[in-house]
Amino acid sequence: MYHRNLAHLNPYELHKHLINEYMLTKPGATKLLQRDTSRDKTDHDVVRENHRFLWDGETVDSWEKQLAKKYYDKLFKEYCISDLSRYKENKVAMRWRIEKEVVVGKGQFVCGDRHCEVRCELRSWEVNFGYLEQGQKKNALVKLRLCPKCSDKLNYHSKKREIKRLKKRDRKTKTSTSKGVSGEASTSSAAKPISEGNTIVTITEGTEPEDITERAGDNEDSSTVPDVTEGSWSKGNDTEEKTREDEFDEFLEDLLL
Repeated sequence: MYHRNLAHLNPYELHKHLINEYMLTKPGATKLLQRDTSRDKTDHDVVRENHRFLWDGETVDSWEKQLAKKYYDKLFKEYCISDLSRYKENKVAMRWRIEKEVVVGKGQFVCGDRHCEVRCELRSWEVNFGYLEQGQKKNALVKLRLCPKCSDKLNYHSKKREIKRLKKRDRKTKTSTSKGVSGEASTSSAAKPISEGNTIVTITEGTEPEDITERAGDNEDSSTVPDVTEGSWSKGNDTEEKTREDEFDEFLEDLLL
C-alpha cells in the first residue's frame, strides 16, 4: 500500500520524499542498506594473489589468472630486479622489470638491487634462481646487473657465474690475427711463426686449416683461432663489408649482454 502511494511521484519528488523520510526524520535508518565492502578486491589485489614469476606451462582457467597473465605479458623479462637485504640468510628475492624501470635503465645501466642506484662498474651475473611458488619448488635462469658491493652480497654464500663479453677492440684484434694467418700461409709452405701480443701461431708444412691451434699464454682469451675458410685463403686481407643486419646485431650485442 505504501509503495502504491508513491507510484504517482516523478523521480525528483520521489527523491525528496525518501530524503525527508530516511535522512531527516529517521537518521541512521539507511545503514542496513549499505553493502559489505570487507571482501572487496581491486585489480592490484587479484594480480598479487595470482602472481607467477614464470607462466610457462601454467593453466589459465579463471578470469583472475587471465588478469595476472596479462600483467605478466607486459613485463620486460631481459634483466631482473633483486632484493638483497637478507643476503646473509641466503634469501634473495627477484622480479621482472616494469616499464618505468626500463625507461630509466634500472637493472641494466643502474644497479639491479632495488635499494641501490650505483651506475659505474656494473657486472653481469647469470643466476639459477630457485624459489618456492604456490607450494612448489621451481627454478629459473635469470640475469642480474649489479655493482661491486651488491655483487659481493649475491656471492656471499656461493659463487655465481659471471657473464663477460669481448670488447670491440679485442674482437677486431682477433679478426685481424686470423686474417694475417691466412695471408702468410698462402705465400710460403715453410713453418713460420706469427706473433701478435702474447699470442703465437705456428703454421707448418702440410698443415690443414682446421689443424691450426692457438697458444694464448697469459692472454685473457684462450680460445682457438677462428675457422679459416677456403675463400679467405684466396682473398688474403680483403675486408668483408658488413650488412645492415650484421651492424644491427652488433648494436644489440653491445646494448644487451
